[in-house]
Amino acid sequence: MTQHVTVFAPATVANLGPGYDILGLALESPGDTVHARRTGGDAVVLTRISGESELPPAGETNTAVVAARLVLERLDQPFGVELELHKGLPLGSGLGSSGASAAAAAWAVNLLAGSPLEPHQLVEPCARAEAAACGSAHADNVAPALLGGVVLVRSPDDVSAVRTGLDLFVAVVTPRLQLPTREARQAIPTEIPLVDAIHNCAHAASLVLGLVTGDLDLLRRVMVDRIAEPRRAGLIPGFAATKQAALAAGALGSSISGAGPSLFALCASRADAESASKAMAHALQRETGRLPAVLVSPIAARGAHEVTPGERE
Repeated sequence: MTQHVTVFAPATVANLGPGYDILGLALESPGDTVHARRTGGDAVVLTRISGESELPPAGETNTAVVAARLVLERLDQPFGVELELHKGLPLGSGLGSSGASAAAAAWAVNLLAGSPLEPHQLVEPCARAEAAACGSAHADNVAPALLGGVVLVRSPDDVSAVRTGLDLFVAVVTPRLQLPTREARQAIPTEIPLVDAIHNCAHAASLVLGLVTGDLDLLRRVMVDRIAEPRRAGLIPGFAATKQAALAAGALGSSISGAGPSLFALCASRADAESASKAMAHALQRETGRLPAVLVSPIAARGAHEVTPGERE
Protein backbone atom coordinates (compact mmCIF):
# COMPACT_ATOMS: atom_id res chain seq x y z
CA MET A 1 0.00 0.00 0.00
CA THR A 2 1.30 3.47 -0.90
CA GLN A 3 2.58 5.31 2.18
CA HIS A 4 3.05 8.82 0.80
CA VAL A 5 1.91 10.77 -2.27
CA THR A 6 2.12 14.26 -3.73
CA VAL A 7 -0.93 15.65 -5.53
CA PHE A 8 -1.42 18.84 -7.51
CA ALA A 9 -4.85 20.44 -8.04
CA PRO A 10 -5.27 23.39 -10.42
CA ALA A 11 -6.84 26.81 -10.25
CA THR A 12 -10.37 27.06 -11.57
CA VAL A 13 -12.71 29.63 -13.07
CA ALA A 14 -16.28 29.24 -11.82
CA ASN A 15 -19.66 30.51 -13.04
CA LEU A 16 -18.39 31.35 -16.58
CA GLY A 17 -20.82 34.26 -16.68
CA PRO A 18 -24.40 32.98 -16.56
CA GLY A 19 -23.60 29.62 -14.93
CA TYR A 20 -23.72 30.73 -11.29
CA ASP A 21 -22.73 27.78 -9.08
CA ILE A 22 -23.23 25.29 -11.93
CA LEU A 23 -20.37 25.81 -14.42
CA GLY A 24 -16.62 25.83 -13.96
CA LEU A 25 -13.40 25.06 -15.80
CA ALA A 26 -9.87 24.07 -14.82
CA LEU A 27 -6.69 25.93 -15.71
CA GLU A 28 -3.36 24.19 -16.20
CA SER A 29 -1.66 26.31 -13.55
CA PRO A 30 -1.19 27.68 -10.96
CA GLY A 31 -2.56 25.44 -8.23
CA ASP A 32 -2.06 23.89 -4.81
CA THR A 33 0.12 20.90 -3.92
CA VAL A 34 -0.51 18.48 -1.05
CA HIS A 35 2.04 16.03 0.31
CA ALA A 36 0.21 13.28 2.22
CA ARG A 37 1.52 10.43 4.38
CA ARG A 38 -0.28 7.49 5.98
CA THR A 39 -0.05 7.35 9.76
CA GLY A 40 -1.41 5.19 12.53
CA GLY A 41 -4.65 6.03 14.27
CA ASP A 42 -7.37 7.96 12.49
CA ALA A 43 -6.38 11.64 12.84
CA VAL A 44 -5.96 14.08 9.95
CA VAL A 45 -3.19 16.54 10.81
CA LEU A 46 -2.00 19.48 8.73
CA THR A 47 1.63 19.81 9.77
CA ARG A 48 2.76 22.65 7.49
CA ILE A 49 1.46 25.28 5.09
CA SER A 50 3.84 27.07 2.74
CA GLY A 51 3.53 29.51 -0.12
CA GLU A 52 4.40 33.02 -1.15
CA SER A 53 0.99 34.60 -0.50
CA GLU A 54 -1.08 35.00 2.66
CA LEU A 55 -1.83 31.54 3.99
CA PRO A 56 -5.10 30.04 5.21
CA PRO A 57 -5.54 28.85 8.81
CA ALA A 58 -4.04 25.46 9.57
CA GLY A 59 -6.77 24.28 11.94
CA GLU A 60 -9.73 21.96 11.72
CA THR A 61 -11.59 24.24 9.26
CA ASN A 62 -8.86 24.23 6.61
CA THR A 63 -10.48 22.78 3.49
CA ALA A 64 -7.64 20.29 2.95
CA VAL A 65 -8.19 18.88 6.45
CA VAL A 66 -11.97 18.78 6.11
CA ALA A 67 -11.87 17.12 2.68
CA ALA A 68 -9.31 14.53 3.79
CA ARG A 69 -11.37 13.63 6.86
CA LEU A 70 -14.61 13.34 4.87
CA VAL A 71 -12.99 11.07 2.28
CA LEU A 72 -11.63 8.84 5.03
CA GLU A 73 -15.11 8.62 6.55
CA ARG A 74 -16.54 7.65 3.18
CA LEU A 75 -13.88 4.99 2.70
CA ASP A 76 -14.11 3.79 6.30
CA GLN A 77 -10.35 3.29 6.17
CA PRO A 78 -8.42 2.53 9.38
CA PHE A 79 -5.53 4.94 8.95
CA GLY A 80 -4.60 8.53 9.72
CA VAL A 81 -3.04 11.13 7.44
CA GLU A 82 -0.44 13.85 7.80
CA LEU A 83 -0.72 16.64 5.25
CA GLU A 84 1.64 19.33 4.05
CA LEU A 85 0.00 22.02 1.91
CA HIS A 86 1.86 24.25 -0.52
CA LYS A 87 -0.32 27.15 -1.64
CA GLY A 88 0.27 28.19 -5.21
CA LEU A 89 -2.99 30.16 -5.22
CA PRO A 90 -3.66 33.39 -3.33
CA LEU A 91 -6.60 33.57 -0.95
CA GLY A 92 -9.70 35.51 -1.96
CA SER A 93 -8.68 35.70 -5.62
CA GLY A 94 -11.66 34.05 -7.29
CA LEU A 95 -9.49 31.23 -8.66
CA GLY A 96 -10.72 28.45 -6.40
CA SER A 97 -7.96 28.58 -3.79
CA SER A 98 -9.88 26.73 -1.08
CA GLY A 99 -11.28 24.30 -3.66
CA ALA A 100 -7.84 23.41 -4.96
CA SER A 101 -6.64 22.62 -1.44
CA ALA A 102 -9.67 20.41 -0.85
CA ALA A 103 -9.33 18.63 -4.20
CA ALA A 104 -5.62 17.93 -3.76
CA ALA A 105 -6.11 16.55 -0.25
CA ALA A 106 -9.11 14.43 -1.22
CA TRP A 107 -7.33 12.89 -4.18
CA ALA A 108 -4.21 12.27 -2.08
CA VAL A 109 -6.20 10.36 0.56
CA ASN A 110 -7.92 8.38 -2.18
CA LEU A 111 -4.53 7.39 -3.58
CA LEU A 112 -3.28 6.36 -0.14
CA ALA A 113 -6.32 4.10 0.13
CA GLY A 114 -5.61 2.44 -3.22
CA SER A 115 -7.89 4.67 -5.38
CA PRO A 116 -11.25 3.03 -4.61
CA LEU A 117 -13.17 6.18 -5.58
CA GLU A 118 -13.51 7.87 -8.97
CA PRO A 119 -12.82 11.63 -9.18
CA HIS A 120 -16.52 12.51 -9.46
CA GLN A 121 -17.17 10.66 -6.20
CA LEU A 122 -14.85 13.09 -4.42
CA VAL A 123 -16.78 16.19 -5.49
CA GLU A 124 -19.40 15.99 -2.73
CA PRO A 125 -16.94 15.76 0.20
CA CYS A 126 -14.87 18.56 -1.33
CA ALA A 127 -17.97 20.72 -1.71
CA ARG A 128 -18.74 20.11 1.96
CA ALA A 129 -15.19 21.20 2.76
CA GLU A 130 -15.83 24.44 0.86
CA ALA A 131 -18.59 25.20 3.36
CA ALA A 132 -15.89 25.41 6.02
CA ALA A 133 -14.27 28.27 4.11
CA CYS A 134 -17.26 30.30 2.94
CA GLY A 135 -20.39 28.83 4.52
CA SER A 136 -21.73 27.31 1.29
CA ALA A 137 -21.17 23.82 -0.10
CA HIS A 138 -20.77 24.86 -3.73
CA ALA A 139 -19.02 22.55 -6.20
CA ASP A 140 -18.31 24.72 -9.26
CA ASN A 141 -14.64 25.05 -8.23
CA VAL A 142 -13.93 21.64 -6.73
CA ALA A 143 -15.57 19.72 -9.60
CA PRO A 144 -13.25 21.05 -12.35
CA ALA A 145 -10.31 20.96 -9.90
CA LEU A 146 -10.91 17.21 -9.62
CA LEU A 147 -12.09 16.33 -13.14
CA GLY A 148 -10.39 18.94 -15.32
CA GLY A 149 -11.97 20.50 -18.40
CA VAL A 150 -15.36 22.20 -18.23
CA VAL A 151 -17.82 20.75 -15.71
CA LEU A 152 -21.58 21.13 -15.28
CA VAL A 153 -22.81 20.77 -11.68
CA ARG A 154 -26.40 19.73 -11.05
CA SER A 155 -25.64 18.97 -7.42
CA PRO A 156 -22.42 18.13 -5.55
CA ASP A 157 -23.05 14.41 -6.11
CA ASP A 158 -24.18 14.76 -9.74
CA VAL A 159 -21.69 16.39 -12.13
CA SER A 160 -20.93 15.99 -15.84
CA ALA A 161 -17.98 16.83 -18.04
CA VAL A 162 -18.83 19.19 -20.91
CA ARG A 163 -17.05 17.70 -23.90
CA THR A 164 -15.81 20.22 -26.45
CA GLY A 165 -13.44 19.87 -29.36
CA LEU A 166 -12.49 23.53 -29.16
CA ASP A 167 -8.97 24.49 -28.10
CA LEU A 168 -10.03 27.42 -25.95
CA PHE A 169 -7.78 29.60 -23.81
CA VAL A 170 -8.46 31.68 -20.74
CA ALA A 171 -6.94 35.03 -19.81
CA VAL A 172 -7.15 36.02 -16.14
CA VAL A 173 -6.24 39.26 -14.41
CA THR A 174 -6.22 39.46 -10.62
CA PRO A 175 -6.32 42.87 -8.91
CA ARG A 176 -4.02 43.41 -5.95
CA LEU A 177 -6.80 42.96 -3.44
CA GLN A 178 -8.71 40.18 -1.73
CA LEU A 179 -12.45 39.57 -2.00
CA PRO A 180 -13.44 36.85 0.48
CA THR A 181 -15.85 34.33 -1.03
CA ARG A 182 -18.14 34.63 1.97
CA GLU A 183 -18.47 38.40 1.41
CA ALA A 184 -19.04 38.03 -2.33
CA ARG A 185 -21.72 35.37 -1.82
CA GLN A 186 -23.52 37.65 0.63
CA ALA A 187 -23.93 40.15 -2.22
CA ILE A 188 -26.28 37.71 -4.00
CA PRO A 189 -29.88 37.92 -2.72
CA THR A 190 -31.81 34.80 -1.81
CA GLU A 191 -34.53 35.72 -4.30
CA ILE A 192 -33.87 36.56 -7.96
CA PRO A 193 -36.39 38.25 -10.31
CA LEU A 194 -37.98 35.71 -12.61
CA VAL A 195 -36.87 37.54 -15.76
CA ASP A 196 -33.23 37.36 -14.64
CA ALA A 197 -33.50 33.70 -13.70
CA ILE A 198 -34.97 32.86 -17.11
CA HIS A 199 -32.26 34.88 -18.84
CA ASN A 200 -29.46 33.06 -17.03
CA CYS A 201 -31.02 29.64 -17.59
CA ALA A 202 -31.22 30.29 -21.34
CA HIS A 203 -27.71 31.70 -21.57
CA ALA A 204 -26.10 28.99 -19.43
CA ALA A 205 -27.77 26.30 -21.56
CA SER A 206 -26.63 28.10 -24.72
CA LEU A 207 -23.10 28.36 -23.35
CA VAL A 208 -22.95 24.59 -22.89
CA LEU A 209 -24.43 24.11 -26.38
CA GLY A 210 -21.82 26.42 -27.88
CA LEU A 211 -19.01 24.54 -26.16
CA VAL A 212 -20.28 21.13 -27.26
CA THR A 213 -20.98 22.13 -30.87
CA GLY A 214 -17.97 24.42 -31.26
CA ASP A 215 -20.17 27.40 -32.17
CA LEU A 216 -17.94 30.41 -31.53
CA ASP A 217 -20.58 32.89 -32.68
CA LEU A 218 -23.00 31.49 -30.11
CA LEU A 219 -20.35 31.70 -27.37
CA ARG A 220 -19.84 35.38 -28.19
CA ARG A 221 -23.53 36.07 -27.57
CA VAL A 222 -24.28 34.14 -24.42
CA MET A 223 -21.69 34.90 -21.74
CA VAL A 224 -24.02 37.45 -20.16
CA ASP A 225 -24.86 37.23 -16.47
CA ARG A 226 -27.79 38.97 -14.76
CA ILE A 227 -27.42 37.36 -11.34
CA ALA A 228 -23.90 37.55 -9.87
CA GLU A 229 -22.06 40.01 -12.09
CA PRO A 230 -24.34 43.05 -11.59
CA ARG A 231 -24.26 42.56 -7.82
CA ARG A 232 -20.53 41.92 -7.49
CA ALA A 233 -19.15 44.35 -10.08
CA GLY A 234 -19.19 47.19 -7.57
CA LEU A 235 -16.87 45.19 -5.31
CA ILE A 236 -14.17 45.16 -8.03
CA PRO A 237 -12.63 48.54 -8.90
CA GLY A 238 -12.29 48.99 -12.65
CA PHE A 239 -14.48 46.02 -13.51
CA ALA A 240 -16.49 47.61 -16.35
CA ALA A 241 -13.46 49.08 -18.14
CA THR A 242 -11.52 45.84 -17.79
CA LYS A 243 -14.32 43.70 -19.19
CA GLN A 244 -14.80 46.08 -22.12
CA ALA A 245 -11.07 45.93 -22.84
CA ALA A 246 -11.21 42.14 -23.03
CA LEU A 247 -14.10 42.18 -25.48
CA ALA A 248 -12.47 44.87 -27.61
CA ALA A 249 -9.31 42.74 -27.76
CA GLY A 250 -11.26 39.83 -29.29
CA ALA A 251 -12.36 37.72 -26.32
CA LEU A 252 -15.44 35.54 -26.82
CA GLY A 253 -16.74 36.73 -23.47
CA SER A 254 -15.59 38.09 -20.14
CA SER A 255 -16.89 38.17 -16.59
CA ILE A 256 -15.93 37.73 -12.94
CA SER A 257 -13.97 34.58 -12.11
CA GLY A 258 -15.88 32.85 -9.34
CA ALA A 259 -16.50 35.23 -6.46
CA GLY A 260 -13.85 37.67 -7.75
CA PRO A 261 -11.94 39.89 -7.75
CA SER A 262 -10.23 38.14 -10.70
CA LEU A 263 -11.71 38.72 -14.12
CA PHE A 264 -11.46 36.17 -16.91
CA ALA A 265 -11.81 36.21 -20.66
CA LEU A 266 -12.64 33.12 -22.70
CA CYS A 267 -10.77 33.18 -26.00
CA ALA A 268 -10.65 31.17 -29.22
CA SER A 269 -6.84 31.05 -29.40
CA ARG A 270 -3.72 31.66 -27.36
CA ALA A 271 -3.00 34.78 -29.41
CA ASP A 272 -6.43 36.19 -28.56
CA ALA A 273 -5.92 35.33 -24.90
CA GLU A 274 -2.53 37.07 -24.83
CA SER A 275 -4.06 40.17 -26.43
CA ALA A 276 -6.99 40.12 -24.03
CA SER A 277 -4.74 39.69 -20.98
CA LYS A 278 -2.63 42.69 -21.95
CA ALA A 279 -5.67 44.86 -22.65
CA MET A 280 -7.31 43.85 -19.38
CA ALA A 281 -4.15 44.48 -17.36
CA HIS A 282 -3.67 47.93 -18.87
CA ALA A 283 -7.30 48.85 -18.28
CA LEU A 284 -7.19 47.68 -14.68
CA GLN A 285 -3.95 49.53 -14.06
CA ARG A 286 -5.45 52.75 -15.45
CA GLU A 287 -8.46 52.38 -13.16
CA THR A 288 -6.68 51.34 -9.96
CA GLY A 289 -3.11 52.56 -10.32
CA ARG A 290 -1.75 49.07 -9.70
CA LEU A 291 -0.67 46.43 -12.22
CA PRO A 292 -2.63 43.19 -11.67
CA ALA A 293 -1.32 39.65 -11.75
CA VAL A 294 -1.87 38.11 -15.19
CA LEU A 295 -2.04 34.55 -16.46
CA VAL A 296 -2.96 32.83 -19.71
CA SER A 297 -3.84 29.13 -19.79
CA PRO A 298 -5.56 26.60 -21.97
CA ILE A 299 -8.48 24.79 -20.39
CA ALA A 300 -6.76 21.95 -18.56
CA ALA A 301 -7.51 18.45 -19.80
CA ARG A 302 -7.02 16.96 -16.32
CA GLY A 303 -7.69 18.01 -12.77
CA ALA A 304 -6.07 16.77 -9.56
CA HIS A 305 -3.29 14.27 -10.22
CA GLU A 306 -0.26 12.69 -8.60
CA VAL A 307 3.08 14.34 -9.30
CA THR A 308 6.67 13.61 -8.39
CA PRO A 309 7.89 15.55 -5.32
CA GLY A 310 9.13 18.96 -6.35
CA GLU A 311 7.35 18.93 -9.71
CA ARG A 312 4.79 21.52 -8.52
CA GLU A 313 6.20 23.90 -5.91
